[in-house]
Amino acid sequence: MWLALLTVAVSIGWFLLDGHLKINFADEGFLWYGAEAIRRGEVPMRDFEAYDPGRYLWVAGWSFLLGQSLISLRLACVLFQCLGVFSGLLVARRLSKNWLFLACVALLLCAWMQPRFKLFEQSIALMAVYAGVLLLERPSVRRHFWVGIFGGLSAFVGRNHGAYHVFAIGLLIAWAAWPDGWRVWLRRSFVWGCGLLVGYLPQWLMFLFVPGFFHAFVPYITGMLKSGSTNLATSVPWPWIDRSFFPFWLRLAGTVEGCWYVELLLFLVLALMRLVKLGRKQLGEHPVLIASAFVSLPYTHFVFSRPDIVHLGHGAPTAALGALALAFTFSGPARRIAYALAPVLLAASLMANLFQCGISLRLFSSPEQLFEVEVRGDRMLIPRRHAQVLESARHVAEDLAKPNEPILFMPHFPTLYPFTQRRSPTYQIYFVFPPDDLKLLDEIKKADVQWVFFQDYALDGREDLRFRNTNPLVIKYFATEFSRVPIDTLPADMIVLHRRSPPRP
Repeated sequence: MWLALLTVAVSIGWFLLDGHLKINFADEGFLWYGAEAIRRGEVPMRDFEAYDPGRYLWVAGWSFLLGQSLISLRLACVLFQCLGVFSGLLVARRLSKNWLFLACVALLLCAWMQPRFKLFEQSIALMAVYAGVLLLERPSVRRHFWVGIFGGLSAFVGRNHGAYHVFAIGLLIAWAAWPDGWRVWLRRSFVWGCGLLVGYLPQWLMFLFVPGFFHAFVPYITGMLKSGSTNLATSVPWPWIDRSFFPFWLRLAGTVEGCWYVELLLFLVLALMRLVKLGRKQLGEHPVLIASAFVSLPYTHFVFSRPDIVHLGHGAPTAALGALALAFTFSGPARRIAYALAPVLLAASLMANLFQCGISLRLFSSPEQLFEVEVRGDRMLIPRRHAQVLESARHVAEDLAKPNEPILFMPHFPTLYPFTQRRSPTYQIYFVFPPDDLKLLDEIKKADVQWVFFQDYALDGREDLRFRNTNPLVIKYFATEFSRVPIDTLPADMIVLHRRSPPRP
């Protein structure tokens, strides 16, 4: 009960501190649009570009109680965060019951729950560590079944979590059953597999009873299998990379972030060495180390699939727990290292996520560059440029465009759809991966798009990912059929286009 109260106090307290600061026009809007679409009766992946349905159903369900604003969406995410942080604290309590240590771990885990629209990933990873610990402590048939149900539900939130769960828990079950023979392993694996099927039941029901959902789901799976990842690759920001041209605090945060990539790999190597050193008999006393190592291994793959601070947060919390567990395998005076490591990891977590936290907006922005704006009924504090984008989008949606005239916000502005309470005229709402040029052009024509809010942005600084280079036919169509509309508040690198001729029959 006290751990639950600590979890809620830290998680909600942090949200109250900076939940109204900053706004993300891309990934946060991707989640917000999905929650709004669910309430309209649309189906993820079938009717609009989306992840797996679980996270949208969670946020949309809470919206009936909390409301449909952006801050309400963030609070719904924080409630899911509480499940992850609580699981992490239940794991940490097996290392020490010292309340100062546990409070330090709670803050450490919350520091990695940034940005809030992505915290489903790290929360599920922390739950997986707790599930692994429960299996190692008492590998009963019932626990294997319930852990399987958790794995199925994880896949319903994100298919990558299902794959990582099968990898990590499958290895852990094999590890635990090894001394008892293959019959025990087979029985436990079968029960766990049955739990996976039951946990994935919401998805099975959607396959059976939601028309078109299965046919929309299959391309997502085949695409992921072909590419091996759902992310655009970038180079690893190692700590020794030259950052001298950055301001001091940005340079420091970037260097500490780079150290975490080293920590992830170093933990896995040291954990393997410690597992071999201790042997199976002694390892029975350290289930947290085993579970953390097994779960961190597949999530490290996800971290390095796109090594940035957002994806680092998906694997760093479990590795941090594992590092603490590794330190606690030593006894005597060396045990003090474990208690000293907690505040060190906390400081490193806070510094790495310094510019992810909303409070950094107040710390590093001058007052004249901050604007308080209304976003779906809530007052939010955001930078000047973001305020200009919101005001321009509002002006287009409310003053220029008629209610029945479709507006296309592109390529990385899905947040503007729920902000203006408009529906996307195209299936794709967030153009990270270039769409088929002809298919997108056909969608735009069929939807009779009248307004386009556009920024020709070079994603990751790559010129080949500019929209004009990925979709030249659509750009040519805009040039021939649309005219530019001057808007005073619009940033210089964005344009608004209006169709200048009626659509052809």
